[in-house]
Amino acid sequence: MRNLKTLVTGGLLAVTALFSAACSAADTGSGGFQAGRDYTEVPSPPTPADLKRITVEEFFWYGCPHCFSLDPAVEQWRASKPADVDFTRVPNTLGRPEGEVHSRAFYIAQTLGILDKTHKPLFDAIHVQHQPMNSLEAIRALYVAVAGIKPVDFDGIAGSFVVDSGMRRAESLARTYVIRSVPNVVVGGRYVVASQPNTFKIVDFLIDKVRKERGN
Repeated sequence: MRNLKTLVTGGLLAVTALFSAACSAADTGSGGFQAGRDYTEVPSPPTPADLKRITVEEFFWYGCPHCFSLDPAVEQWRASKPADVDFTRVPNTLGRPEGEVHSRAFYIAQTLGILDKTHKPLFDAIHVQHQPMNSLEAIRALYVAVAGIKPVDFDGIAGSFVVDSGMRRAESLARTYVIRSVPNVVVGGRYVVASQPNTFKIVDFLIDKVRKERGN
């Protein structure tokens, strides 16, 4: 997990300790998941736009190795998510300059309609190929290579209102949900699950909890 004060150095020991604690704490099954231990509650949750739809939002950063490790589980869960659930990825800058570049890269791809083609390659470029992807020039070159876009189209959208608006909304959501680290998954705008071996078991438990709370 990454936050504003945590660097890669020493991260593996912290993650190992976290995973060990999560394994022992959540082995009681979905009925044993508890607030404050397996998930936290959003202090001031927003009013849902549609009470019949349940949002699941993953807050992540492309530069975060734990987000990269979680991504296959995200994809597997997304492929079989319940019909009443809307899944959204939300990039978080963590207040870092490279985080801002990566957040902009996400919304550029989303605006150009190429996110499905660029999401995994950008993760791979950073964490598998160990390429520095901390500039829009590097992002542009990758998108041209993997999605076949024209550089002029990338440049035309990179500083656009729609991209800037997406970035501002993402940062606003992070403040609303009190997101200070990644990856985190927010269910129904009410509950936050930090990454752990049982992440999506807890997510499914919370989806059902939100349904019951809403009387769905």
